[in-house]
Amino acid sequence: MKNKMKKTLFIALASAMLVSCSKKEKGQVVTFEQYHTLNQNEENNGKRFAIVGYPFIGGDITVRGNATNESQLPQISFYEQPEGKGKMLATLPMENGKGKNEFDAPSTFTMDQVVFYDNDGKPLKHTDKMEVSFTLDLQVDRGKTTMGDKSVYYGGPSETRIDKAN
Repeated sequence: MKNKMKKTLFIALASAMLVSCSKKEKGQVVTFEQYHTLNQNEENNGKRFAIVGYPFIGGDITVRGNATNESQLPQISFYEQPEGKGKMLATLPMENGKGKNEFDAPSTFTMDQVVFYDNDGKPLKHTDKMEVSFTLDLQVDRGKTTMGDKSVYYGGPSETRIDKAN
């Protein structure tokens, strides 16, 4: 009886740890200017950040089933204003599907047909202002590269979370 109770307690604790580790937390909101400097600082590796804007898919996009590799996920652009207007704030990886923090688009579509699902699984339209959080994964174990006049680390956003912005 004691062994069975210990085993049950162990399974419950392990399950709770897995759920808490996989939960995508909100990130620190950054401006357009701040976002474009995040990859310059090693200290930003592994931290959660967020941008606030509107999603827009301006051209062809290849939508596949659940990909296991972050780099294979479709990249969704976010703008200051709806319909891809204003500055493009960021391009973030997002899973295709109908679950939490995913987007759903038919094989051919207009933006009115695309549905985004927030962290609670509630549907959002592309005209809804969104706060999209992500983890910045930088390859700090290799040297920086030069992009224009900046010295940056390879890598980028992963583990996106979608929330409706206030």
